Amino acid sequence: MTSATVSRFEPRDIDAAVMFVDVEGFSRISGKKAVKVIFEELRICLRQIAKIVANNNGIVNKTLGDGLLCYFPVKRADGQSVSLAEASCSAIAAAIEIQRELAKQFLYSETSPQEKDHKKWHALPVRIGINAGSVSVGDLSLADDVPEDVTLIGDTVNLAKRLESAADVFRLLISPKVKSILDESQLPLDFGVGALWGRRFLQMKHQAGLFEAWDCNPFGLDADLLKGALRLVRTGSKRASPRIPWLCHVPLQITTRDGLVGRVVDFSENGFCLEFPTAFGRKEQINMTISTGRDDWNFTLSNKGLSSVTCEVRWVETVGQMNWHGVSFISLSQENARSLSELLIQFNNRASEEQSSETP
Repeated sequence: MTSATVSRFEPRDIDAAVMFVDVEGFSRISGKKAVKVIFEELRICLRQIAKIVANNNGIVNKTLGDGLLCYFPVKRADGQSVSLAEASCSAIAAAIEIQRELAKQFLYSETSPQEKDHKKWHALPVRIGINAGSVSVGDLSLADDVPEDVTLIGDTVNLAKRLESAADVFRLLISPKVKSILDESQLPLDFGVGALWGRRFLQMKHQAGLFEAWDCNPFGLDADLLKGALRLVRTGSKRASPRIPWLCHVPLQITTRDGLVGRVVDFSENGFCLEFPTAFGRKEQINMTISTGRDDWNFTLSNKGLSSVTCEVRWVETVGQMNWHGVSFISLSQENARSLSELLIQFNNRASEEQSSETP
């Protein structure tokens, strides 16, 4: 067939929910593994994700290195037409299933006698972002005599990608448009797993001021599953990521220079998630003192010069009557930030051991 007779995909605008899925810190996870092993692990993970997407009436548009671009059109492949709210629900249902299935696989790798070595396990932690609206679909193949390269472009797609970049592992972020669509549809938002929703404010590229997004925790009815998966993600230096937080089981109190008292929700080598009754603005700097409920731990923090830190607010999220703030360290060197994180991990582990010994 000559190039003159090739029938190409005609560009068009469609309504769809768009979902980006991306592996968190894949280069760090893969470490020094052989190339064949790296591709096999990634292929297994992405194929599983693609299957879940297809089972929820979605389409995988592209493989993007260690991630996927997927969409859920209002006109499905079987010819059935649905509302944008239903398409958005399908995308969220797929995202929740993806996160929960990957978390279960992490836990299975921890307990299965066949997979005791976590470094050989192929399950990978991912971030997911979802937006919905009009998208442009067309062929961007570079020559007439090659297969079609159908691609999604437009503002709806761009924002979905930015939401994915800002999401946490085992969680998903959706745009306010998707949340509005769901609210108007009056469809249930727990998705059968007790999914928890919280409003988050982010600084987004090409967006003036703070951008409102909605964070979904798919583990509302199974918090231990999330805790266990996060714990296993951190197992081994090749899986460690400074972005992945540790849930704080030790009472860590934060006191600002102005006397405002808050608490640490979780922590990583990059910073804290802090809870305060009032909201700070993005990029606002907070000078704070860290204290625990134990004098010996407070002495250790002070002795190592880690009890007073300055952080910058990166995002704000409303949770119930309180405000959660993602803050990054700006007064600590990378070495000191790692030392603080390791020290808090030790406190966490000691507290868990003491609680276990006290349990009859």
